[in-house]
Amino acid sequence: MRNLLRLPIRRNKQSVFRKYVFSYLLFLCLPIAFGVQQYVQTQEVLTKSATDLSLQILRMSQNTVDRLFVESDAVVSAISDDNNVLSMLLNATSPPTPEQLYNYSLLRSSLNRYVITNKLLQDIFICFANSGAVVSSKTAFDMNDSLVNINGMKLSEWLDEVSKRSTQKQYYNLNDVTIEGKQSSMLAYVSPLPNGVQGKVLGSIIVFIDQKDITDLFQLLVEDNGYAYIRDGQGQVIAPTFTSEQLKSGLTLPQSLTGKLGSSFEELGGQSMLVSHSRSDQNGWTYIAAQPSSVVLAKAETIKRAILTFAGITLGLGILAALFLAYRNSKPFSELLNSMSELRSQIEHQLPLLRASVLDRLLKGYYKDEAGARAALEEAWIQLRGVGYFAISVTANRDDRAEVAYEETEEIRSFLTERLEQMLEGFDFLINVEGNRADLIVAFEENDPEALRALLGERWLVQADLLQEENGLLLTIGIGRGTALLHELWRSHNEARQALEYHIPTDRGELIWYEERVQDSSYYYYPLDMELKLIQTVKNGDMEGLDRLLQHLLDVNLLERRLNTVTRRQFQYELQGTLAKLLEQVEASSDSFGKLREKLAAQNTESGEAFNPEVWKKALQTICEHLSHQKKDKYIKTAIAILEMTKAQFTDPNFSLTGLASHFKLSESFISILFKDHVGENFSDYVERLRLELACGLLKGTDKSIVLVAQESGYNSDKTFRRAFKRVYGIQPTSYRESSR
Repeated sequence: MRNLLRLPIRRNKQSVFRKYVFSYLLFLCLPIAFGVQQYVQTQEVLTKSATDLSLQILRMSQNTVDRLFVESDAVVSAISDDNNVLSMLLNATSPPTPEQLYNYSLLRSSLNRYVITNKLLQDIFICFANSGAVVSSKTAFDMNDSLVNINGMKLSEWLDEVSKRSTQKQYYNLNDVTIEGKQSSMLAYVSPLPNGVQGKVLGSIIVFIDQKDITDLFQLLVEDNGYAYIRDGQGQVIAPTFTSEQLKSGLTLPQSLTGKLGSSFEELGGQSMLVSHSRSDQNGWTYIAAQPSSVVLAKAETIKRAILTFAGITLGLGILAALFLAYRNSKPFSELLNSMSELRSQIEHQLPLLRASVLDRLLKGYYKDEAGARAALEEAWIQLRGVGYFAISVTANRDDRAEVAYEETEEIRSFLTERLEQMLEGFDFLINVEGNRADLIVAFEENDPEALRALLGERWLVQADLLQEENGLLLTIGIGRGTALLHELWRSHNEARQALEYHIPTDRGELIWYEERVQDSSYYYYPLDMELKLIQTVKNGDMEGLDRLLQHLLDVNLLERRLNTVTRRQFQYELQGTLAKLLEQVEASSDSFGKLREKLAAQNTESGEAFNPEVWKKALQTICEHLSHQKKDKYIKTAIAILEMTKAQFTDPNFSLTGLASHFKLSESFISILFKDHVGENFSDYVERLRLELACGLLKGTDKSIVLVAQESGYNSDKTFRRAFKRVYGIQPTSYRESSR
């Protein structure tokens, strides 16, 4: 049967000695696992520390370069606003006059001061378009001379090329700059003159920055085969710490870096690298540094080796200790295993009883909702998978029509169970056999009733022949209609029992579907267990359950069986008998039985002698409602008594829900629920509110100390009182007293 989940059973063919060794080795894994965890945490901390340090150095370098750009812009602005420079832009001639030469000398001294005060500024050129003169911090020369060569062009040619690109302030990456025969890589900051000009450019200011001075800022990031560089907005590499030959030999640069700031481990050129990047808000340039992971995680690798060494030594010694202890303690361990096996056997022995109880409750409609039914199946380790369920009832007879006593014929019982399992192969089902009857719950996975009937019909023909041939056993099987809800299976069970009532003994037994049985109006449906269930439901005051049972009875007898006049009268007498039994049982327990009698007498007068199911239904509902109100009245009286006792004793520090439960001889949970339903708030919240309201009155109306107010309000200590007061009112009791006055 696929529906019964097995208890977890460990089947180990190894010896007790090996089991004991394995258990010790399992304990040995704990310190090793702890060491691995510590290594992982250490590696995470060191990795984060390394990435943070790399980013910090990178940001420091970026900030230095950004400040350099700000200072360069300030220098350019100051020079652009100099009246002497503006005058020379307009009046400069070629060749220069002695006065102009003197002014060039003064201007050169001024530029020299700027260069000296900022060590990262290589030089500053002021170029005059009218005269073609160039003034730097060191000399003055003609821009058409070969003194300065930029990317293979004279200075004048390069300026013409730059002016075609933009008339605004721009940075230019120059990898080949020659000044007075000295070649280097430069950054050039070019600004047109006059400042902010939109028309004709009269001159330019060029600030030269040596790229080597920038690469020196990355020195801490490029040790041990690391590298760093800047990438401008056009993707050009600026101030790289590597050479073009290194780039050709396989050095890989990361192409896509997302975000403004971050670090990540990347595979570059077949090597794991920690890549850090930071994007400048000033000009949008990206500063990038890459370091080998082995260098970054060198400390973590050292710790890893130490942990592995320690783990290896511990594991080796532990294995030796485990072997020794396992040898000494294998006998007690065997006894422990035997005890566990006995305990497991006892649990397995009890499981069939629990499962039989769950099956019985499902078939009798004990569970009122689906959640309760499924919870019961789970507790009994039962699994019924499908879209719906139906009940089966089975009776067994010999071929001479004699009933089979299962208690006396265990062999036949096992044989019957085996045949039913074969018939229901592929279905999840639950079975219980008692005497000559068997009850089953079957889950089905397809919503096609015709296909289901055809399948079970074919299997029944095979099993019926086998049963008769092997031991002459005849079965009668009744099958009820399907339902999608477990807690409604009692209907299908009753229908299966009804189907058995219609069987006609044959030589091969029968399979009877409730839906296909022959309708007979000469028999009414009202079994004894249904009457007992009906009486108990009324006594419990369960109106919903009563309506469900009544509707089932009336549907079966009036709609399906269509009872004739005589049978309907017999059914009426049975119902009247049930009503009499119920009244006899209620009379002893009802305090207002006279009023109930009057209501029922009035209803009986209205009905007359004809059978009226609605009148009988109304009578049972009246009794059920009466008992329900009686219970509610009793609960209300109890709730009022609890509330009065609470109001009278809430100032007692020892007053609690436990004391109430002991006084009224009820459970704490029941009193808590009853109190919440009647008062509208929890017991503890209500008591706290009463105590704090009394405390507020004492604080406002008296000069008693906080300690005395706490005691008179029902608190064991003033500290507890202060915490409760602050939590509810938001201020301390002393502040409340001062504000109220």
